Amino acid sequence: MAALADELGVPLLPWQAHVLDDALQILPNGHWARSQVGVLVARQNGKTHMMRMRILAGLFIFGEKNAIAMSQTRQLSLDTFKQTVDMAESLDWMRKRIKRVSRTNGQEELEVYCHHYPKTCGEKCERIRKYSIRAATSEGPRGSSADLLYVDELREIDEATWAAVTPITRARPNAQVFWTSNAGDLTSNVLNEQRQRALTFKSDRMGYYEYSANPGSSVDDIEGWKHANPALSYTINIQNIKDAAAFDSPDAFKTESLCLWVDSVSSPWPIQIWNDCEADISLEDGLPTWMAMDLNFNRELACLVTLQKRENGYGVFLHEWKKEGGINDLELAGEIATLTRRYRPRVLAYDPNTAGYIAPRLAQAGIPTSPTPWNSANFSIMCDQAMNAMQSRQLFHPAQETMHSHLVSCARRPASDGGWRIARRAAQVPITAAIALVMAVGHATEPQQSVSIISA
Repeated sequence: MAALADELGVPLLPWQAHVLDDALQILPNGHWARSQVGVLVARQNGKTHMMRMRILAGLFIFGEKNAIAMSQTRQLSLDTFKQTVDMAESLDWMRKRIKRVSRTNGQEELEVYCHHYPKTCGEKCERIRKYSIRAATSEGPRGSSADLLYVDELREIDEATWAAVTPITRARPNAQVFWTSNAGDLTSNVLNEQRQRALTFKSDRMGYYEYSANPGSSVDDIEGWKHANPALSYTINIQNIKDAAAFDSPDAFKTESLCLWVDSVSSPWPIQIWNDCEADISLEDGLPTWMAMDLNFNRELACLVTLQKRENGYGVFLHEWKKEGGINDLELAGEIATLTRRYRPRVLAYDPNTAGYIAPRLAQAGIPTSPTPWNSANFSIMCDQAMNAMQSRQLFHPAQETMHSHLVSCARRPASDGGWRIARRAAQVPITAAIALVMAVGHATEPQQSVSIISA
């Protein structure tokens, strides 16, 4: 492959050559020693170029019948496809073996003849070899088989897509799966699982190559820059790294340039401030109290957030209920009623779309309830109120793993009235506790109406 890259005029960088030399080891029986290869490296270090070389080598040298590539967006896959085809057409001997290039939208495919062409194959041979791209959805790869599967930016791939795509190599006798990515966050479930497997379950069938700064490195740690950017001084200028460290947010720089995991890259909430406000507190009787509840879409998770006024802000407490197949409304209403009788909330807010069957039962028991639809203008205002309370360090809480997870799983969605509201970043990741928190904070911090009496 190094010779092919040289001939194409785009030599492999030392780190790329190191990865490919190890990943493409061959067993005595002629099969690949590695069936899965993962590469974690910071942005703009050349992982896509390395994979272009791997795809071309598979088609023109290794004799692989089918190569399939996907990324988190179709445009990225299409860009890689076009660049790969351009390279194949740049050398005379490769261009002569190209049978067909389809650039039709949704049917992009490169077909090449085997190495016997133009002669007939005198032995068992895959006469036609193909490279195509697929949508990064659970339906995109179905019905396909591949000798080489390439998944780019694994941090953006969801569980359903990964579960659908990995079986397409099983029917091939000598297949490889390559994935590349830079660091993700707590919601990058597929990437996090694959990395954890690579680090804890040793297997010669897995090749894992990570270029990252040491955990805890600061954004101005030059040694960390070098560890995460193996192309530094080759194709990356150190001044560009300095500029990114100065102009990017710390979380974005750590993820994109240092290849370090952070809690959240795109959550609207100031997660570090939230973490800093962890405190050894508990619910108390007799304090001003507000409650809010929400259920997730399949009703297998319910979250009740209780806010209590304290001297320097509000204590935040979470109760949660989980049940596979769905939570019993009567049982949930009974347990919430018990909590409300003890702490006597001024209001219990809820989204009618998720808790509309439970709130009326609580209202019948004399509990003051307030419908607060997620898609309402009022909820959008409450998102701002919750943001202000969090940024001003008014929300104190004990360690609550579910709340932390739901906060980092939020995305910021513009509202039609010019405001914004939280929404789920991924279809399978709940933000139930975060929605309940927004409602509770919104009711607790809403301006109190006052009545002025003017005498004539």
